[in-house]
Amino acid sequence: MLDKQIFYENFKIPEAARPYLDIFFTPEEISILGKYGDRIFKAEDIAEYDKEKAEELLQDYYSRGLVSYENIEKGEYRAADFYSYLDSFVVTRVPEYRSIPAEGRKAIDGWYFDAYYEGLDKNPGKVPTGDIILPLDETLQYIDKQEGQAYLSLCDCRALSGDCGLPLNTCVSWKDGINSRAHRGISKEITREEAKQIVLAADKQGLVHTVNKTGVCNCCGDCCYLFRSREKMKSHQFWPKSFYKVELEHENCIGCGLCVKRCQFGVFSYGKPVQADTGSCIGCGVCVTGCPKDALKLITSGL
Repeated sequence: MLDKQIFYENFKIPEAARPYLDIFFTPEEISILGKYGDRIFKAEDIAEYDKEKAEELLQDYYSRGLVSYENIEKGEYRAADFYSYLDSFVVTRVPEYRSIPAEGRKAIDGWYFDAYYEGLDKNPGKVPTGDIILPLDETLQYIDKQEGQAYLSLCDCRALSGDCGLPLNTCVSWKDGINSRAHRGISKEITREEAKQIVLAADKQGLVHTVNKTGVCNCCGDCCYLFRSREKMKSHQFWPKSFYKVELEHENCIGCGLCVKRCQFGVFSYGKPVQADTGSCIGCGVCVTGCPKDALKLITSGL
């Protein structure tokens, strides 16, 4: 059996996850993967099994994010580190992850968020990622323009962080290359119309639509790493990119408060009519699609 300290170092296991090692890994996985560290290896390098059995084992590891291909034609693999493995684990082993006590999950989520945030480019004038906030109609148009196969997977942010109770089955992607969730079999194929229905259902739940070059995310304000990073970075004026702000037409407002409940960013407060702090608005339009009296509309923000 490989010494656990060596495994901690080679697989880059954070302190927050170490008490729950038996939930994340089997003794066999620790023994086999821990000794390789960052080195490239093949099925025939696994002395515990013959080549055929080792290849079956590595394919299983690949499907769960424990290893990635370094060169698929040559059958070369590299062991994951805990950061990349966790992203796969939380969307494929939800009950197991949820068996970790709440304080443990909070600590793991905190570590993962810090690692994610540290990886962002925070240089002045730089946009850390290409994510764009879009209202519902433009998100649906974005989906219509995409070519290729669409895939659905669980939201890793809510799977890692969330006790918010909002849906997990909300991440739509067109990414299908080697080492992607689609290639690993983690995501499932969906049609364009199914992708649009997922976004429509997410909108009804008050989730914010963001797009990037690989797909569509449907985000909540408390779990999403993108918006948590926005808050920490104080990048409200430039990232994620947004083109709109909300405008309240007071004469149409009946004070029902649906916008207060739906907004993820505290723009609205109760009243008749409701009060709107448009300086906090991200231009997602979730309030607009939920308003029963057309008292809200999006206007160009000028950013």
